[in-house]
Amino acid sequence: MRTSSLKRNRKGVSPIIATLLLIVIAVAAAVVTYAFVSGFIGKTTSSATGTSGSMSMDSYAVGSAGAGTNNIVTMYMRNTGSTTLTIASAYVNGVAATVAAGTGGSLTITPGTVEPIVVTVPNAGLDFSATSETVQVVASGGTPFSASIVLGGS
Repeated sequence: MRTSSLKRNRKGVSPIIATLLLIVIAVAAAVVTYAFVSGFIGKTTSSATGTSGSMSMDSYAVGSAGAGTNNIVTMYMRNTGSTTLTIASAYVNGVAATVAAGTGGSLTITPGTVEPIVVTVPNAGLDFSATSETVQVVASGGTPFSASIVLGGS
């Protein structure tokens, strides 16, 4: 008899508390799902819209077009990124220089290819007595490449 009286006196969770618990669990699940989805979408859109290229220089050659004329740096640039790059400008030690495509080359570099880029430095722009000069090439999307070229001074 005693067991039947225990069953009658035993009560469960009230319907109000059960409803509140279900609401709290649902809100917590929604917050976790929102955080996951917003992080995933943020990474996906930033990688799609913010893809920037990258460049490297395979080799270079320094010379001049003759006595008293402009100095020329031919840089063999490789596109190591995933987007096509178009070379827009070049600088030598922070001073603007003229940029052109090399022989048989193009200013547009597709991913994985190498193109000769000719940087023409104004007369006496390169100090051949110096050991190195800093050359920067910038693509139209803003992708920069900077290198120190050795001129062979003492």
